[in-house]
Amino acid sequence: MNLTNTPEWQALLVHKARLQDQHLRDLFAEDENRFKHFSLELDGLLVDYSKQRIDAAALKDLLALAEHSDVAAWRDRMFAGEKINFSENRAVLHTALRHTDFTPFPNAENDVMPEVHAVRKQMRDIVERVRSGLWRGFKGDAIQNIVNIGIGGSDLGPKLATRALSALQHPGLNFYYVSNLDSAHLSPLLEKLDPHTTLFIVASKTFTTQETSINAH
Repeated sequence: MNLTNTPEWQALLVHKARLQDQHLRDLFAEDENRFKHFSLELDGLLVDYSKQRIDAAALKDLLALAEHSDVAAWRDRMFAGEKINFSENRAVLHTALRHTDFTPFPNAENDVMPEVHAVRKQMRDIVERVRSGLWRGFKGDAIQNIVNIGIGGSDLGPKLATRALSALQHPGLNFYYVSNLDSAHLSPLLEKLDPHTTLFIVASKTFTTQETSINAH
């Protein structure tokens, strides 16, 4: 299904043309309850989209596009553990990482939570060893620099996490990210970082991504 050919999509293009030059000050002036109308909160998470160029009519048509696209059904299939990643014929189970209950997920017959808990424990053990100085380089020095090699979600995800948690960052650790296949991205780090105190992390879902593999090599 090509969404760009649907009436719902075409309606949104009309809204885009209508709203693209609107100033946010004017939108807030027209609706004193704009924040209330264009934000939502769930379980302590606030989503504020009042500062986007959107109004009630555009939101209505945006929801119509979601309904036409059957977003709710695809969401349910994802949480049920169905193989909706057609390119790899696999389930999309990052949802399991946010499953905090000690119950099977996505179901009792195909429970991935034991693996999730086991890997989380491994991650915690590694982090505690690095932060405490117990993880040593090949000459016995404590780790001071960590270089993440990845691309896409394996680059942006860790980068987002370290920036968001920077207030809790260990003062003796420095973080670097390499994603670009161009050697100009990695070479300056190799020149300045001490290999005795540097830990490289190769982040990949399949370990077949070309850019990640070449940079790791």
